[in-house]
Amino acid sequence: MKRDINLKEKHQNYINELNNAKIIQEGMLPKKRHFERLFKESLALYIPQNTISGDFYWVGEKHNMQYLVVGDCTGHGVSAALLSILAINLFEYTVMNKGYKKPSKILKEVDKKFIESFKNANITTFDNPWIDLSIICINQKTKQIQFSSANRKLIHIDNSNKLNIYKGSRYPIGGWQLEKNRKFESQSIFFSEGDTIYLGSDGFQDQIGGPKNKKYKSKKLHQFLTKINHLEFNVQKKELHKEFNNWKGKQFQIDDVCIVGIRL
Repeated sequence: MKRDINLKEKHQNYINELNNAKIIQEGMLPKKRHFERLFKESLALYIPQNTISGDFYWVGEKHNMQYLVVGDCTGHGVSAALLSILAINLFEYTVMNKGYKKPSKILKEVDKKFIESFKNANITTFDNPWIDLSIICINQKTKQIQFSSANRKLIHIDNSNKLNIYKGSRYPIGGWQLEKNRKFESQSIFFSEGDTIYLGSDGFQDQIGGPKNKKYKSKKLHQFLTKINHLEFNVQKKELHKEFNNWKGKQFQIDDVCIVGIRL
């Protein structure tokens, strides 16, 4: 009986620690007021698989330009959440402190610093982590977005509701065993007032569910975003949450979910 009590206490302590870690992690994420200061409208759908998350987002303003990053760290739970905190700090350092401007150069610097963070790890026992992410830099004067990506996409829906999909580099930040000679490219995207940008992880589209217990898939997500794009962003967020829960049904959530949208 005493052993059972100890197990219950340990389990409750673990739950308490996770809940405390959630508060700390969410404290690192940008607040609503930060988005309101930088963007006309915005939404951040953030659904951890299990209390804490390997997904993250970051915003900043430097050189009279606005930056947005959305990332997805390998794994789940504690290790992935710690990676997300590291990533947020690296972008804060690279953009706000070092003053890097161009997204491709920002990713190159973040990639270098991320790999350096694990240079003393035992490569025979340590599974090299990585991050899939996208970054945009918005120049309001020229009505131009600079976009770079490590294995993620950018969704651009213009004010005529036309969908445009942009892909970035096909390797991640970190994961140096995957690609040694990596180069992150920047793409220029012109926009008009009222256009919408969505960045996200792959958790929503990979979720198993629906009538046949299959993945939601990217194409379906892109169609849904186009369908709800005309709505106010607080309504869009509710619709996305409802769509995800309806698709998931009674299935287990298989991954962290994060989608960030902004109106330009």
